Amino acid sequence: MRNETNFEIFHQAFSSRIEVAAALAEALNPSPNDFKLLKEACLELGATISVIGQGDVEDQYRAYHTAIDIFVPLTEWKHAIRNAEPDAQRFLSSAKLKASEFDRSLSFASNERLEAFLNQVDVLESVDELTAIQDQLKRWTLPLLLFANIPDRGLRGLHVPASNGSSEEPEKLETTVAFLRFDIDGEPAKHWNYLKPGTSYDLTIEVRVSNWPKGASLLSLTPVTVDFRERDWLPSFKFEKPEGDGPFILTCTGRAVLEVAHSFGSRPYEFLYAAEFDDTGNCRDVAVVGHRRLLLEGSDVASNPLTGFSNVDRHLLKVRDKLRTFPGLHSDDVANTMIVLGGLGNIAAQALKGGLFEASMSESAFQNEATKMLRNRSDIGENLQGHSEAAGRYCQMLCMALGGVPIFFYSIDKFNSLDYPCQPF
Repeated sequence: MRNETNFEIFHQAFSSRIEVAAALAEALNPSPNDFKLLKEACLELGATISVIGQGDVEDQYRAYHTAIDIFVPLTEWKHAIRNAEPDAQRFLSSAKLKASEFDRSLSFASNERLEAFLNQVDVLESVDELTAIQDQLKRWTLPLLLFANIPDRGLRGLHVPASNGSSEEPEKLETTVAFLRFDIDGEPAKHWNYLKPGTSYDLTIEVRVSNWPKGASLLSLTPVTVDFRERDWLPSFKFEKPEGDGPFILTCTGRAVLEVAHSFGSRPYEFLYAAEFDDTGNCRDVAVVGHRRLLLEGSDVASNPLTGFSNVDRHLLKVRDKLRTFPGLHSDDVANTMIVLGGLGNIAAQALKGGLFEASMSESAFQNEATKMLRNRSDIGENLQGHSEAAGRYCQMLCMALGGVPIFFYSIDKFNSLDYPCQPF
């Protein structure tokens, strides 16, 4: 028997499909918002598909959504490489793993376009190949979902077949908890987020739940981190089951306080939010998707200055954040680099403030004086080794940021990456 026309599902599916198509066309562009729009559109399409039943047309939508869901981390892979983010290959590995673990027993597994897509991902090696995959997805056509097969779920406005008296239990449905956004004091969270230690901030979280598991009354979102003592620094969120029918958009605000500052060279605090229902016995599976990781910077230039000059410290923070984007650069190397730059920045700032060096001072005399000042710092001391043979007359360390005071290269025993001819900075 032919299904009844369901305009609510038709409009939802059509709208989601259009949003995915529009975001897909721009997903590989340099703008960081383009691949995020594709991720959000994919979540919307997934939420729509989660309420429809089995059928040939329905399976075409499921196959398309599966491909888009795997293509999202591939767009993040290209964006991460473009911005020299550390461990960018994890996005490619994620997409390949999703493709390899795809359940071939599903009713839509034989879709020809999906099979071709999965084969392309399996042999993918270079970001240059992504444009061809994108073109294939852009040419993927779908029929209109006018006659959607809706299972007996009791959703408002959806077709609910009459009971046939069968004692069979209803099918357990999958629930998706999608993290949509984090706001810190009303501003969207960024890749790096600076929070002054000991200061309270408003942390707002927004999630989407595709369908609430039957029997569950509470959803908990809990921060997870390596050191359990840090878990209380960010709030936990609890949502009671809302009234009405899903999908649901849930928003809540709590207080975030970084209680301990960390050094300039150490890694930022990293928190990952986990989602858990109090009862999932009547739910087939709970999938947690979306951006749920927060990187929080807790350096305190006021109580723990690096150079003693706040304007120089703020600039060196930017230099450190830039260094962190280089793939393969160990965190210990970053920390040691900041020690060297802290000493050099202090000398440059003093020279600008107090005119320590005369204009006619020879380079040899300048290097001797600078060496003495660097060794007076407790974090450098006897570890300093000067490399005057690598310094040239035109070496300008920190020239753009700190006023153009000529400084030559040094290294500390535990960090020798500065033993190279210097270049304008």
